[in-house]
Amino acid sequence: MSALFLSYRREDSAGFAGRLADALEAEFGAGSVFRDVDDIRPGENFIQTIESHLQQVGAVLVMIGPRWLVIDSSGQRRLDKADDFVLREIQAALASGKPLIPLLVGGAAMPPEADLPDAIAGLARRQAVVLSDSSWRGDVERLVVNLRALLPDQGANKGADEGDSPTKSRHIRMILAGLALSVVLVGVFAVLRSPEPPASKHTPPPVASKPAADIAGRWTARVKYDWGDQHDEVFEFKYLGDALHGTATYQTGRLTIEHATLKGDWLSFVTRSQEMLGSDTPWKEVTHRYTGQVTPEAIRFTLESGGGYTVHPPVEFIARREAKP
Repeated sequence: MSALFLSYRREDSAGFAGRLADALEAEFGAGSVFRDVDDIRPGENFIQTIESHLQQVGAVLVMIGPRWLVIDSSGQRRLDKADDFVLREIQAALASGKPLIPLLVGGAAMPPEADLPDAIAGLARRQAVVLSDSSWRGDVERLVVNLRALLPDQGANKGADEGDSPTKSRHIRMILAGLALSVVLVGVFAVLRSPEPPASKHTPPPVASKPAADIAGRWTARVKYDWGDQHDEVFEFKYLGDALHGTATYQTGRLTIEHATLKGDWLSFVTRSQEMLGSDTPWKEVTHRYTGQVTPEAIRFTLESGGGYTVHPPVEFIARREAKP
């Protein structure tokens, strides 16, 4: 059974919901997040399935985007309709007494209590968590910390497999440790007994591996996009241990850099934004893939964007390092 119930409107925040569910399942395990779009099988009773999962989960997450309170074609808010599934999910979650956390995405603000139906007015009194594009990774990490306190037996904090007694697990670990130690001792003995090969005057000296380029710091670029607009974009890179992190602006927003790798002189990373066409269309997630060759003076980038409403050709530009003050 899932540990977390994620409530959201598909036309309001489906992209954010999918992105968050992937991140949470990476932390708490596959199947730990219940979403109606993925987890209700054809032919199942929708209401019964939702209520059953709400009774079993450890916490409920309500994702609220910019169009969560949207008025439908009949001129009425969906949340004011008795058969609205989001209304029923929140109402059942409040009645269950489960921890309930509102999640604000896409720049949305928490609806005031006066704007909510009486049946779910208590939602406005719950502390909300903001998940922004500009600091998505850090915001999700802080959410995970809070959820771990609510789900102490889930995911990485879970102990031995169910069905294995502590004594059995301890015996297995001792056996594996003994085997590993034996392998190490045999290897050490073999190395000590092996004669060192004689040096040859024809053996070339070892070649030092080429170090990765140093890109830590702030870089700026004037980017002309395919629709004609030009923006001064800023890229900031830093290392946390051996991992490369940072942010990259895209038009008017600062986005979190994901999956950054630097191999030799080649840099690659991903950022994500949301796109909509007019006020009557749902938000769609756009993935921006950057590939750059690092030179002593600059980074020559190619940007490829996809996943939104429009198709864009690759954009090429050059980013230059800002001088330190």
